[in-house]
Amino acid sequence: MKSYLITYDIARNSKSVYNLHKIIKESSYEDNWVQCFNNLWIIKSEHDIGKIYESIKEVTGPNDCFLIVEITQNCDGWLETNLWDYLNNNIFK
Repeated sequence: MKSYLITYDIARNSKSVYNLHKIIKESSYEDNWVQCFNNLWIIKSEHDIGKIYESIKEVTGPNDCFLIVEITQNCDGWLETNLWDYLNNNIFK
């Protein structure tokens, strides 16, 4: 099981946004996902990065951009306490 940060830049009014969110949620293991910011998600997944990439690529357009990065618990930042709690208890566990 791995944790991934997924971020993207796609057309705001595009119907791709709905499909992209659906793919991100479906790629997560037992609904272990969190949308930290508008275009940034962190998920726990049993899929490898290549499979997630291919799934996202199917629903994005030629001018859309996205990035998937494997992450570990060795991270830091300024987030709300409940978000850190969720990450530590659901994503990094």
